[in-house]
Amino acid sequence: MPDGIPLRRREGGGLRILLIGCAVLLTVVAAAFIWLGLRVVTAATHLDAARDAGERAAQAVAADDPAGLADAAGTLTRELAAAREVAADPTWAVAGLAPVLGGDLAAVQTLAGALGAAAVSAEPLVDALRTGGLQPATAGAAMAPLAAQAARADALLRGIDTGTLLPPVAGAVERTRSLLHEALPTLQTAAALAPLASVAEGDAPVTVLVMIQNNAELRTGGGITGSFLQLTAHDGTFTLDAQASSADFAARSTPVAPVPDALTALYGDVVGRFVQNASMPTDFTLTARLAAAWWTQRGGAAPDLVLSVDPMVLVAALRVVGPVDLGDGTTITADDALTRLLVDPYRTLDTDGQTRFMQDAAARVFARMVAAPPDPLAWGAALAGPVSDGRVSAWSADPQVQSALAASALGGPAARHRLAGDEAYAVSFNDGTGGKMGVYLDVGLQVGAAQCRADGRADVIVRLTMTSTAPLDAATSLPGDVTGRGMFGTGVGDIGTTVAVAAPPGTLLSSVTKAGAPVVVAQADEGGFPTSALRVNLSPQERNVVEFRFVAASPGAAAPVLLHTPMATTPRPGAAVPVSCG
Repeated sequence: MPDGIPLRRREGGGLRILLIGCAVLLTVVAAAFIWLGLRVVTAATHLDAARDAGERAAQAVAADDPAGLADAAGTLTRELAAAREVAADPTWAVAGLAPVLGGDLAAVQTLAGALGAAAVSAEPLVDALRTGGLQPATAGAAMAPLAAQAARADALLRGIDTGTLLPPVAGAVERTRSLLHEALPTLQTAAALAPLASVAEGDAPVTVLVMIQNNAELRTGGGITGSFLQLTAHDGTFTLDAQASSADFAARSTPVAPVPDALTALYGDVVGRFVQNASMPTDFTLTARLAAAWWTQRGGAAPDLVLSVDPMVLVAALRVVGPVDLGDGTTITADDALTRLLVDPYRTLDTDGQTRFMQDAAARVFARMVAAPPDPLAWGAALAGPVSDGRVSAWSADPQVQSALAASALGGPAARHRLAGDEAYAVSFNDGTGGKMGVYLDVGLQVGAAQCRADGRADVIVRLTMTSTAPLDAATSLPGDVTGRGMFGTGVGDIGTTVAVAAPPGTLLSSVTKAGAPVVVAQADEGGFPTSALRVNLSPQERNVVEFRFVAASPGAAAPVLLHTPMATTPRPGAAVPVSCG
């Protein structure tokens, strides 16, 4: 043997070294797991305290208790930040790979880290709450990064498979998902509204043109532009300068502003020639341009900001400001506003009376809105639904503000379509009745997909089940202002609607059927989205099913989602459409 050392002796020395190494390793691992256990307990303690603070914050919001909200929010952010710091320990990353409990440890780390990052973003907002300086612009600037971090946390938590976790960990993840699901719309709405707040609180006067959409007569953006209000915003205050209704604008033989050929191909030569069609484009920048052209042509001031809202926005406002007394001696409330605005005037008033009522109601509700104490959280919560539904759109002449608006849910139908992802299909409705029959249109929307082709591209079906709920004697029992009197080629009492489906870029239209029979549709690329349009006529109590079948742009399984025009009656979601490969 080399150096005269016996083999057995060398093997014994190696064994001792191995045993000593294993003992040291086991000691280190044991110490690491003891340390990790302590860190898990510490993180859990902070997360429990944060949950309690979150519940107190929600109670303070419900009780309109700013001081309580500030205290609870301060505790919430401190505890979440502490949990995040604990979860940043490098031991977690290694332990997360361990069998059995590794998934649970990784989930706790993700939970603490994601919420902690959101808590750091919330600190400016909490500071503003503590000092009483929570003004709309301040809140908006603070909520923008908070909303972004909360969205990231939501995405991370949605990626955790709770079915593999221990019940306490799974419960914590699911409760947090639920909390984020409830809070995200409010945070995102407040962030989206921030640019508007900055405009309203600026030093220079800003001219705001408000378009009131009437969903009883549908258009892509919600409804016809029934009323206009011109406001001046200056130093946080608003004044009403002028009003007009659609009846004040005469139809034109040529468009009031240039209109893309795609719109003419889809809807005919009507966009730009009738003020009621201003919200027919999916591009809200074009809608704003058309509205501004109509307004200035009539002698109004060129707007710095164009804002589009519908009656559901007024309902949301009434839930914040309370009932509003109208000029006719009645009171409008959140509970009866839709009937008062979209149904009753057309049954009981002549055209002039309808105009006066709508203008009076809109002006008085807006006056109460702008006079109400600034409460960004209350307004964010109230407007979350309408903003998510596409009932609020805005355009600004300020390039910086417009850039922020165009990238948000306030950017209009096309912007909402882009934000919904690469597999979103947008269904638009444009009334062809010339009356207010939209309140009688019942719609069911479904979508489904299957991979049927050799190239792996999925077939996608968008199905619309459309029903007229109008009474059988609608032609005689409903006023002419509701039925449209048959002036635009739709039978009196019928509902005529142009239905358009905008598909993701690169998608191909395969076929369209109406009542099971193939039909020819108009096609055009509107704003980068291949769009197909079809006219559907419904007699009273008639039901019709329309199916658009597409071929997806890329190979792979498809998970399509649907958007739609904001309507007076929310379309009914249905089960996924079964797609046959036959």
